[in-house]
Order: sequence, then structure tokens, then C-alpha cells
Amino acid sequence: MGLLTEWKKWAIRWMERNRGLIVVLFCLPASFVFDACLRLQKKLSRALESNDDHDRKVQRIQKQVAAWNKLPKEKRKPMCTARPNWLSLSLTFFQKNQCHKVPVSLYNILSLNKKEMTVRVEPMVTVAEITEYLVPKGYTLAVTLEIGDATLGGLAMGVGMTTHSHKAGLYQEGITAYDVVLGDGSLVRATATENEDLFRALPWSHGSLGFLVALELKLVKVKPYVKLNYVPVKGMADYCEMIRMVSGALDKDYPAPDYVEATIFSKQEAVIMTGEYTDCVTDDDKRKVNHITRWYKPWFYKHVESFLKKGKAQELIPLREYLLRHNRAIFWVVEDMIPFGNNPIFRFFFGWLLPPKPAFLKFTTTPGIRAMTFTKQVKII
Repeated sequence: MGLLTEWKKWAIRWMERNRGLIVVLFCLPASFVFDACLRLQKKLSRALESNDDHDRKVQRIQKQVAAWNKLPKEKRKPMCTARPNWLSLSLTFFQKNQCHKVPVSLYNILSLNKKEMTVRVEPMVTVAEITEYLVPKGYTLAVTLEIGDATLGGLAMGVGMTTHSHKAGLYQEGITAYDVVLGDGSLVRATATENEDLFRALPWSHGSLGFLVALELKLVKVKPYVKLNYVPVKGMADYCEMIRMVSGALDKDYPAPDYVEATIFSKQEAVIMTGEYTDCVTDDDKRKVNHITRWYKPWFYKHVESFLKKGKAQELIPLREYLLRHNRAIFWVVEDMIPFGNNPIFRFFFGWLLPPKPAFLKFTTTPGIRAMTFTKQVKII
């Protein structure tokens, strides 16, 4: 018994020291298969439905909420969506087994209004899906988060901002309408002029005010590429001042670029990036194109870091690749999982497996870790 315990301790220590190897040999292939199954399931679900089904799906949600209202008060558990914890990007695990779960399976893009420059979607549409739909048509959301698995409804109930936010504001400022099923089962539409109090209260509410069943988002007209300028800056005062200047914070009439981003690598070193929508028409333009999201390419923040030594530079990036530039390395999180993940050899042979899907990582979390996460959450509250 003692020998077995010692062996288990040794095995755990070995896995902790070599977790990058464990992630590569098990997590990445399993995550890839897991994600492929989820994608197939979603495609099959969409193939069996049409946009005309949206109203019927909403009516089913309303009926379930109405049925909950008919229960005796002592039997009414708090309501929540039936979406599994592991599908959420949140690090927390909520005890949904103690709630009345309502299925909210709403995954479709409903309509594109070119005249009003808006798109109407169901809340489970992801950032990756909406960019794939909009960019070839010459549009993108006014505020597009960089992580492909984030859902548009989840962002609407929380908060978000991007490198276009100096022009468009926070994510919720790009929402023109919400369709919400309230606690009494009624379906209401909230806009800046209709149910205005609800419209103002929904952001940051984290789904506590009702079930979001559709939303309309502002669009911006775009070009196929982003011309990205990299400017390395030394000195905290200098890079802070430059960020203020290029974003228009110092002068409201300053011709701010379409995108402003800064990656700070140390207290005294940063790279400021400014981007403008552009076409790729000349041979010189084509030579400047960098497909930054291809599996063998350096992680974006590592690519940016190289300009601390190279100096100023400019390149063209396909718009959709720019919008999802941080997805492959989940910003810089993957480096903690796979310390050697940016090695050129690793990228060439295994980079196509990245990133490990957050849904898979949460799905395979042990009950003990889930309980610890929930306990911490309760203590914080």
C-alpha cells in the first residue's frame, strides 16, 4: 500500500514537471477530436432547422418558463440555461444541478440588414462564425473579440472591448436590440427607445434578468486586409503617451487609425500597433501579406515581440486573420501549458492542433477541481 502511494506521488510530480508533454500527447489530439464532434453536431442541428424555426424555439423557451411559474413557490428552483458549464469560457463552475434548467439552443445567424448596417443573431453564435459569415461580404462587427469560441450572447451579457473600441466603444455599445424572455415568460424587445431600462441594465447582468434569445449588432464596412504598422517604443512615459495620441485621447480631431493595440513586454518596452483597412492590389502589397494564423507561423505576440529588435515595420494581414490573431495561442495562455509550443519544429508538426479547446479542458476537469472553483466563487460573492 505504501509503495503504491509513493508511486502515485512520483507519477503526479512527473506529470506536473512534464505537463507540456502530457498536453501534447493527450490533450491536443483529444481536444481536436472533441472539437470536431462539437462542430459536426452543430452542423447537423443547423441542417435540420431553418431560420423560420427561431420563433418556434423561442416559444418553447417561453412555455418552459411559464411552466416554472405554475409550480408551487417552494418547488421553484432558480432558473438557468441548460448549457453545460464546460461550454462556457468562464473559469467558474456553477452548480446547475441545483437549478431549473431551460434549454436555450439558439445557434443561428438570422438576418443581415445592409441598409441599417446590422446583423441579427441568436445568442450562441460564436465570434469565429460571425467573422466567417461577415468578412467575405465586406462587413465586420463594430466590436469583434479576438477569441473565436466566445459567444455573441455571452459577450452581450458581460462586457468586451477590442482594438477598434477607441472608435466604436465597448461591445454593448454596438448592440441595437435585445430579444429577452423574462421571468414571467413574456418575450420583450429592448432598444434605446423601447424598454429602455432593460436595454441599459442587460450589459454586465450575466443573464440574471432573463433568457437572451436574439440580438442585433452594428456593423462596419471593411476592406479585405489590415495594413498594420509596428512601432517599438522604449520608456513607459513614451509608450503611454503614444497610445493616448494615436487613439485620439489627446485630440478629438486626431485622424485615429481603425485599430490601435499595444503589447507591453516589460516596464520599459512595448510595441504599438496601428492598423488601417486596405485592399491588396499591387505586387508590392502582395509581398507584404502575412498569414499570421497559419499553423506554422509564430504566435502573434511572439511575432510582435520580434520588432523590439527589428525596429519599425509594416505588413498586410487578411482581415479575418487579424481579428482572430490571438486565438491560436489564446493570447499567451498556451505558453503556460506548452512552454515549447512556439518552437518552429513544434509549430510545423503540431501547430495545427492548437489551440486546446477551453470546452475540452473544462469538460475533463475533475469533480474535486470543480468543487474548489465553486467554493472560491461563493467566498468571493
